Amino acid sequence: MNLPRVLLTGATGRLGSTIREDLSERWNISPVSGSGLMGTEAFDLLSLKDMEQLLKQDFDLIVNTAAISEPSKCLLDPVKSWRLNTLWPRRLAIHCSAQSIPMIHFSTDLVYSGGIPPYTESSPAVPASLYGWTKLIADRFVLNRYPEALIVRTSVLCGEVNSTRTTFSQDILAGRVRNVYVDCWRNHTPIHGLAGILPDLLERSFSGIQIVAGKYAQSRSAYAEELLRNAGKDPSGLILTYAPPHTPSKLHLRGRTTLLQLNG
Repeated sequence: MNLPRVLLTGATGRLGSTIREDLSERWNISPVSGSGLMGTEAFDLLSLKDMEQLLKQDFDLIVNTAAISEPSKCLLDPVKSWRLNTLWPRRLAIHCSAQSIPMIHFSTDLVYSGGIPPYTESSPAVPASLYGWTKLIADRFVLNRYPEALIVRTSVLCGEVNSTRTTFSQDILAGRVRNVYVDCWRNHTPIHGLAGILPDLLERSFSGIQIVAGKYAQSRSAYAEELLRNAGKDPSGLILTYAPPHTPSKLHLRGRTTLLQLNG
């Protein structure tokens, strides 16, 4: 059986590397990244020449996980963040629409303000950060250029990954993160469950904005404490604190159907 040929961008990141690992038996994945590390092919998605060369290739599906996803890094280089987080998905949507190629683009719960939960696909989106704005405008661009594209909005990714970046749960378990917010609620999302549900979403012809996240919202502190206890570790070393200003506090997500929600 011929597997579908899939272009995967951002393939060294947390989600990209997980998709590559978990779906390699279902998809014939061509992994690309800016660095070319971990056996990926190097393409600079900020370079017009590299973009054109990449999109000349023949694929049955394009999955975009490439992004500058840390709000603090977006502030350090807003131009690069705009180009990668916003203009690249727009260019990709134009190409996929013209070629009638299915497209999956990943978005974030940080497009919401965190003030009027729970948030659904139809909730008003007003980001509190530059990162959130780059992702929200990308969502709008993609929908405008290619309404048949699938835009997956998710939350904090958790679980074991082999990536250039670690997940929140890995950082907690390794002791790299000790300060945890008591007033910031997110739908902590099992990253392998998120990757694994993608073929099913395509087979069922989902399109537009879909929330795919952990089923239950928890404060960052409550999640960290439960995670450590389940691992047989003492959570007393955690430092309970309040989130900094302009951090969305109540980002409870509720997708249109529970079939799209993953058990945390």
